[in-house]
Amino acid sequence: MMGTRWLIPQLSLSAALVLCGVTVAQEQAPPQLQVTAVAPNIHMLAGAGGNICLFIGDDGALLIDGGVTPRAPNVLAAVKEKTDKPLRFVINTHWHFDHTGGNQALAEAGAQIIAHENVYKRMSSEQVLGGFERRMPPAPPAALPKMTYAKEMTLHWNSEVVRISHIEPAHSDGDSVVLFERANVLHTGDVFFNGVYPYIDANAGGSIDGMIAAVDRLLEMARPDTKIIPGHGPLATPDDLRAYHQMLTTVRERVQSLVRAGKTRDEVLAAKPTSDLDEKWGRGGIEPDLFVGAVYAGMTSPRPSGPER
Repeated sequence: MMGTRWLIPQLSLSAALVLCGVTVAQEQAPPQLQVTAVAPNIHMLAGAGGNICLFIGDDGALLIDGGVTPRAPNVLAAVKEKTDKPLRFVINTHWHFDHTGGNQALAEAGAQIIAHENVYKRMSSEQVLGGFERRMPPAPPAALPKMTYAKEMTLHWNSEVVRISHIEPAHSDGDSVVLFERANVLHTGDVFFNGVYPYIDANAGGSIDGMIAAVDRLLEMARPDTKIIPGHGPLATPDDLRAYHQMLTTVRERVQSLVRAGKTRDEVLAAKPTSDLDEKWGRGGIEPDLFVGAVYAGMTSPRPSGPER
């Protein structure tokens, strides 16, 4: 299994693990992943970085996202605990290390990696992680997706219809969401952080407008009883998604008002536009200033160019 060098270069390990929801104590003593049954053959794995979905059946096992590199053995162990069928596919919801770090180990275990074409492009070249301004070197060839798509892709797998859809730039420019039509389960990737402020990668095309538009689309896809696996946070319902949407629109309106008043980034941050929301939404790894700074950047900075081909 590859090391962590390409995942968290120049980021302190503690900062990187906070970003992906893994504590320093957990890094020192690798934990069992938290496994939550979502449907009879669908499970949510938490504690490996971003939330992972495990889908099992007669055709084999499929994962949505692969977590950080140090947790790949835990992820593979969780798969083996639930099925004796081989791991066939891993779908990456976007390029960030807390969702793609396990790719190489999972590919070596037999999985084919699927992602939007922009995920391949960003993982193939050096990137700068927005907000942290840290350089991320290209991923090893073995960690790259082997199958990519542009708009939509459908798998008929384990007697299920698995629809993979690209979301226009929101959290990043390579976001995918995955709907299990018959099981009525939706995996959102990092378009949705349940109960906490999200990370928006403005350097990779992310913006508050894109996030809100993406959540609008998720709400259209969801039925009243849809079970939602967010990129981070606990298993969710459409009501949780609506509360998140309301928070996003509130923050956008407040920051937009300050921008229209000619305020600089420092002045916007000093105004503390989320102060009354922080107690509820500021409990995750994304500090209010990082979130507000990303909202500001998406409103005022030139739209970044797409990844190099």
